[in-house]
Amino acid sequence: MEIENQNINNNINNNININNNNNNIHSNINYNINKGNLEKNNNINNNNISTMNKNNINNIDNKNNSKSNNNKNSINNNKSFGLYSLEQPAPLPLWLLVIVFGVSISVIAFLFLNFPSLSPQHKQLIRLPKNFKDVKLLSDILSQYTDDNYFIVITTFGVIYTFLQAFSIPGSVFLSFLSGGLFGLKVGFPLVCFVATLGATLSYLISYYIGRNLVRKLFPDKLKLFSDSLSQKRDNLFNYIVFLRITPFLPNWFINLASPLLDVPIHTFAIGTFIGIMPATFLAVKAGIQIQNIQNPSDIFDLKSILTMAALALLSILPTLIQKKLKVN
Repeated sequence: MEIENQNINNNINNNININNNNNNIHSNINYNINKGNLEKNNNINNNNISTMNKNNINNIDNKNNSKSNNNKNSINNNKSFGLYSLEQPAPLPLWLLVIVFGVSISVIAFLFLNFPSLSPQHKQLIRLPKNFKDVKLLSDILSQYTDDNYFIVITTFGVIYTFLQAFSIPGSVFLSFLSGGLFGLKVGFPLVCFVATLGATLSYLISYYIGRNLVRKLFPDKLKLFSDSLSQKRDNLFNYIVFLRITPFLPNWFINLASPLLDVPIHTFAIGTFIGIMPATFLAVKAGIQIQNIQNPSDIFDLKSILTMAALALLSILPTLIQKKLKVN
């Protein structure tokens, strides 16, 4: 009997131990499951935090890029209208322009003092030409002195032509005709191309360093139109400057004054000017050789001359037209 009771107790204890072992196993399983879930949750949370950080960083970058683009667009808009103050120094005072003008007048006066002695009758007729009649008269008078006083005559001519161009004073076109009558085609043509380009470049520099604010104040609408036109031709700026010089769409004096304000590089401006003025200069100087036979402008700019200049103008903008077509395609 006692043996049976002991066996029963042993069985009970074994069952209890088995149950305890099972409970321990279940506990371990549950612990591992909970641990795995916690790790998964932690990983998910970490991923969410990482994603949120990335999104925040991207948002900050996008905001910074947006600000940067806005700043760039603002700068580009200002630059297209020649208002990029970071690149352009403050203009010099306007009284310097008066001094430069006065010095130029003094140089011309000095040349006239050293000019060959003219008869009283001829002195009264010496003035800037305003029409073909004046050109004929000056050509007839000065040709009598040119052979014996070539250097002083050609120097005075060049300085006056440069002066008119630099200060945007009308009359230089008639001097182009006069050069043909005085110096012929071989000398007159390159001379006028050079002094016209030099004068235009000086006008560019005066506008940039002294008259920038004055030009903006006097011609705001024209500047805006020219700026819009230039912004569309930036890739072929040189060809466009040549085109403008050949065609009469914009007056030359305005191109001289506006170009530095609209960020046209001076070398592009000068070379484009030199090449662009060649066709009209050639016709004017050639006509000046026979100035006495010319009665009106139609005798110079006939249909053939006009068509020739139109063809040259078309050639100058041909690269721009081709590039636009390629972009469209």
